[in-house]
Amino acid sequence: MAAQCLLAQQTFAGRALADQNPQEETLVFPGLLNKEALEAGNPLATYAAMLDLEPQYQRSRIFSGIYPEIRFNFEEFLGFPLAGIQAMSLPMYRRKTPSEETPIPELYKPEIAVQVIEREAAKTRIVVFGEEHHLPQTRSLYESLLRVLRRQGYGYLAAESFTDKVTSPDFRFPDYQSGYYLRDPVFASAVRVAKDMGYKLVAYDTQERGPSGDASFRDRTQAENIKARTFDRDPHAKVLIFAGRGHASEETAQDGWTPMASVLKRLTGINPLTVYAPTMSQRLTPEEEDPLYRYATSRGLVKEPAIFVNRAEDRLLGSASFDAYIFWPRIKVIDARPDWMVRDLGRKPTRIPIRFFSGSGMRLVQAFRKGEPSTAVPVDQVIINESNDRKVLMLPRGKFWVRTIDRHSNVIAEAPLSVS
Repeated sequence: MAAQCLLAQQTFAGRALADQNPQEETLVFPGLLNKEALEAGNPLATYAAMLDLEPQYQRSRIFSGIYPEIRFNFEEFLGFPLAGIQAMSLPMYRRKTPSEETPIPELYKPEIAVQVIEREAAKTRIVVFGEEHHLPQTRSLYESLLRVLRRQGYGYLAAESFTDKVTSPDFRFPDYQSGYYLRDPVFASAVRVAKDMGYKLVAYDTQERGPSGDASFRDRTQAENIKARTFDRDPHAKVLIFAGRGHASEETAQDGWTPMASVLKRLTGINPLTVYAPTMSQRLTPEEEDPLYRYATSRGLVKEPAIFVNRAEDRLLGSASFDAYIFWPRIKVIDARPDWMVRDLGRKPTRIPIRFFSGSGMRLVQAFRKGEPSTAVPVDQVIINESNDRKVLMLPRGKFWVRTIDRHSNVIAEAPLSVS
């Protein structure tokens, strides 16, 4: 669910409460609980309040459907290693019929995804990466992609999640008003890399609803915004786009819906490289997974993020909608953290000093880039519960400052930290 859709649901929910009983009128959209504390840098305050009110949300005619998704969102932002996979088993995302294994087509072999994208990006000036909002793993290649594409002259990063705040000359770091999915530390860290490397950041989503019955209004407006803010200003621009799910499709849907990438292709006359991340990824049960993914992973063909390539015919394993699918390795959880943070992000497991485990109940350990305030989205964060909870922070090389806070924003411990 994109941030624009979340905002629309917030508005709908607020209006609909007028038709509910007085008990439901006390509920607010779950992601807006303790909003001031959240925007001041404490997502635990919102998450803890959600858990307190969970029985009421589950009974609510307005919020019972959306509540589990928002809860999983926050668990993803707070470092729960498998929250995204759990979210993908919600009814709106679960595979409708059980799948069986389907062999990878003959002559297709796995190659390192970033290397394939780097090679194919040289043939175009637009790369569209379709992420899965619920799977931070699908953002684990962002930093690598930004680096390799910068060397090819790509200078614009457009993201569906960006708010206009990101494009301001005063923008220094992602915070809790920079974009809903930028609350994911993985995404926020990629934006820091982009800014450090000199990318121009482009916000392109819209909150306009458009005419009734015009299902393509949002995507059409997105594509027009990208063109106006990149190619119309810089005819030689090379643009990397992080899009949500099917907005990355190059094909018009059977019902007439025109995804953003298909409109942008028509408007610019540039054939983009479209890469799709959600489909070939792990689910709670094998039956919920794509048949090709089940086959590839059961035979050990996916040891790192991969794209299957037919070298003989110079073709990628994709579809009419997307040039290539990324296949993601199954996740191993070590020290309560996912292994892809080490393998694909290059993070180093970093033990949290004992004094940061003081206190009781849920506490949040956050690591911030040196020089950034507590209102920034941290480089990493993790919830701890007990004094013997030995989770780790996943950090790149650099200098940070770390703190532990409780749900009420009381600072329990704070200290600088270097990772070499």
